[in-house]
Amino acid sequence: MAALLPPGADRKGDVLSEAEAKARLMSYGLVVPKSASGTDPVALAKAVGFPLVLKGEGIAHKTEAGAVALGLMDVKNVSNAAQNMPCDSYLAEEMIDGAVVELLVGVTRDPAHGFVLTLAAGGILTELMQDSVNLLVPSSREDIEQSLTQLRVSKLINGYRGKPGANLEAILDAVMAVQAYVVDNSHRVEEVEINPLICTTARAVAADALMKEAPNGGNTDE
Repeated sequence: MAALLPPGADRKGDVLSEAEAKARLMSYGLVVPKSASGTDPVALAKAVGFPLVLKGEGIAHKTEAGAVALGLMDVKNVSNAAQNMPCDSYLAEEMIDGAVVELLVGVTRDPAHGFVLTLAAGGILTELMQDSVNLLVPSSREDIEQSLTQLRVSKLINGYRGKPGANLEAILDAVMAVQAYVVDNSHRVEEVEINPLICTTARAVAADALMKEAPNGGNTDE
């Protein structure tokens, strides 16, 4: 097992755009929705296809700000949704259907312990259930799989009351991709969070991504 990842120097992370965060994580193997970003929501919708999700860019708490519209089925719906969002730039994404369970996968830089990996119930269940487990980075695929079994939502992952379970290997691939990105970019990463990771019977897709990084690579010298 590799040595634990040290936290490095104190630094202040800047929030990347969701599109940029997803692009960086996708390069490490994380599955993300088909998407397009820009200022013309109708053109973005035509590029992505329907049904889709429209999000306003440059907004920290999109849901609270009314900057997320789900399940849009045509151009008129997209245009109307965009007019009600307090922004000038948008992110259009394919709508991910067939969720078995939604998870949170996060890594934060802890000055005392290094980088901490959190696995938790995701989506609207994150705050309601307070169902989470923490590991130190890097953790093995086996340890991550074992930690998932400690979550109450693991029953959903495995298939609950005769319903099909989620693709466990796809979930593990997603967690390992996030961890690999953090390990390779630990000099600048402050925080990475996927919430929700939508887990279906076939794949695990990062529907939302937050990333904070130090633009100067963690160098505090000006």
